[in-house]
Amino acid sequence: MKLAELIRRAIEMAEPTGTITFNQLNDLVPSDQVGPEDIEALLSALSDADIRLVEE
Repeated sequence: MKLAELIRRAIEMAEPTGTITFNQLNDLVPSDQVGPEDIEALLSALSDADIRLVEE
């Protein structure tokens, strides 16, 4: 899955509450297909969209 698609899906998942959990991100992001730069870009995009990353 491309980074832009991951970002779009994560934002859609988080929009109702303004938050996304670590577990939701782990389920969404294929760990064998993304690198540290991709994770950093995803977290930055979530922050730019005013979405907080929460434990549960």
